[in-house]
Amino acid sequence: MKGEGVVQIFLGAFQGEVLEGHEGLFDEEVLSNLLERLAIASEGVLSAGRHRVIALPFGKEGQTVDLAVKAFGNQWRWKDRYDFKRGTKAARSYLAAAFLLRHGVGTPTPVAYFDRWEEGRLVESYYFSVYVEILKSFKEQLTQIYREDPDCAKLVSLLGHIGGSIRKMHDAGFCHRDLGNQNIELGIPEEEEWGQVLFIDLNRGRIRESLTMADRARDFSRIMLPSAFLEVLVKIYWQGPPPEEFVRLLKKFRKAFAWRGRTRELRHPFRKKVGGGKKPYPSPPDLWIWDSQSAQAAITMNRRERKRYYPKGRHMKVALSTLKAVPGVWREYRRLMPQAFSERVEMSGRFGMALEGASLDFGKQREFLTELGKIPVLLRFCHHEGRDQWTATARDVEVLRGDGHEVMIAMVQDRNAVLAPDSWREFLNFVLERVGHLVREVELCHAVNRMKWGVHSAQEQRLLLEPVRELLERYPSVKFTGPSCIDFEYHYVLAALEETPTGLTYSALSHHLYVDRREAPENFQGRFSTVEKCALLRAIAKWSPRCRDRVVVSEVNWPVSGSGIWSPVGATYQMPGQKESPLNVSDENYGHFMLRYVALALCSGFVDQIYWWRLVAHGFGLVDERAEGGWKARAGYDMLRYFLETVGSATFVEKLAMEEGVYALRFEREQDQVVMLWCHEREYSGSWPFEPKEVFDVFGAKTRLGVVGGAPVYCIL
Repeated sequence: MKGEGVVQIFLGAFQGEVLEGHEGLFDEEVLSNLLERLAIASEGVLSAGRHRVIALPFGKEGQTVDLAVKAFGNQWRWKDRYDFKRGTKAARSYLAAAFLLRHGVGTPTPVAYFDRWEEGRLVESYYFSVYVEILKSFKEQLTQIYREDPDCAKLVSLLGHIGGSIRKMHDAGFCHRDLGNQNIELGIPEEEEWGQVLFIDLNRGRIRESLTMADRARDFSRIMLPSAFLEVLVKIYWQGPPPEEFVRLLKKFRKAFAWRGRTRELRHPFRKKVGGGKKPYPSPPDLWIWDSQSAQAAITMNRRERKRYYPKGRHMKVALSTLKAVPGVWREYRRLMPQAFSERVEMSGRFGMALEGASLDFGKQREFLTELGKIPVLLRFCHHEGRDQWTATARDVEVLRGDGHEVMIAMVQDRNAVLAPDSWREFLNFVLERVGHLVREVELCHAVNRMKWGVHSAQEQRLLLEPVRELLERYPSVKFTGPSCIDFEYHYVLAALEETPTGLTYSALSHHLYVDRREAPENFQGRFSTVEKCALLRAIAKWSPRCRDRVVVSEVNWPVSGSGIWSPVGATYQMPGQKESPLNVSDENYGHFMLRYVALALCSGFVDQIYWWRLVAHGFGLVDERAEGGWKARAGYDMLRYFLETVGSATFVEKLAMEEGVYALRFEREQDQVVMLWCHEREYSGSWPFEPKEVFDVFGAKTRLGVVGGAPVYCIL
């Protein structure tokens, strides 16, 4: 097994190869005493498995070199015969490492290997490489991220670093065949964020002229990642969608490897597990990652894997709750719909804005908020953020109250809120002790119909709400809203209401009512547009004894075009050249849809209050904090400012009878009246049932009443 710069050497009963220039590190005495040195070594133990790896100094005193020595354990006789012909694990490791280095792929520099045979049996076998002070393995880095810093951007950055290195190794012609997380090491960072990727445990590898699709897929079969992030790693590796053959083979190999894991004790009944069998990572359903770029919990499992972890009876519980509720809710809905837009609505205080206390300059947010007037504000307190951030957000509440804003807060759970209920109880008490007397309402059960937000069952929701009983006694003036499910999935709302503990009655049914997947708010999902969805939500509030007859839409927005991974629908990772989601809309349409949504929901009389999520966010906010040159208001911000100036303190009176798709909402103000006009999926130029004194466009610029389209205009009567 000679190679460039390699010296074949025999030292007593030992034979092997040494990297040229390192012959002086080894002699017969060194090798003869090595087994004993390894046995008594208490320091420098890098791996204590069946094949031990220990860092030891070699050479003469004053001129020593630290080498990592891998001592391979004894094996079956048939395996000895196989290795005698093909090369031992130590020899194969040496050859593979030399190959990788010649091709610019990271691995600790190989120095030597030595074998000792007796009567056809391999008695001792060692592989020597330069000892590198490894910062952390991929396994250790993942463990730290999962348990200490569950940040999506950090995890994706790590996957990008790993994925590119695996691709380079494969393109060089090396198939690792044992590419577990523990065999991918990251050297001490210098210029790179993560340090050089170093592949170790190379003895099972194969050197080929080129790898087959099966070779490539097999190497991914042992990488432990939650399914959604494994997909990210695969996309990074391929720099785009993976070939169908690769996907098919990957599923096959991962299934086979999972079976090997389940049958390990049967195959190796006397072999001890390294680390005592303790799992380094949280189980897939308990893994929780925060995506600060899109301000949401990241999806960690694909749909197929999520279904595997749904609690038994989950769907049955939802179905039974829905069946019990349908007759009463449907009666209320049919009674409500004819009343749409028939009641006067005082607009003052009905539209609110959400701010971000954790990751954005709060002073700058206040500057933009000031121009919108003394509107209500929503702030999130997130369980995963910790005491320092809770304290900072509590100060923000005090500042907003001092500015004259009414404040609502949302208590956002993570998975640990369920797994460690004492920490959730402490969180609730910590926050309410500081701001309970300052806020109007407190929202609970954030998006509990989405597994990624940490609540997986009705039982877990009850656990989340259990401490609220105590809070009701300690803070009798605090009002709670909920259960804040998300999207048009009202069957989950019904089930969540049914799981509300005795003694808790929500002051409002709060909900995250997104309609962005239908684009314009007037578009229908089946038989329901925004107005019908709001009416059905109100019908649930009227029917349920667990909440007051009041509806708060506490979260809604549209994702913005060109915002990449900061968009909620493009979050986590985007492939190079990937087309953005069709759900992203232009700045102009974002503003148009927002005003139309707010007007329809509030003026219909079915929604009592709306909080826009949120003021500042590159992917979905009214202000872009990542704009060139600094924070920049989007078109929707100026549209909203004029909307609030014009009708924010007015009284809605009626919806004028117009042609299909033409909307005309009349408001009364102290000195005059305003008609807000727009058209859906058409343009209209008259005739009009009124004669305006002045007409202003969506930004407040004077115009004339000509052709009206999707951009609202305001007619002063």
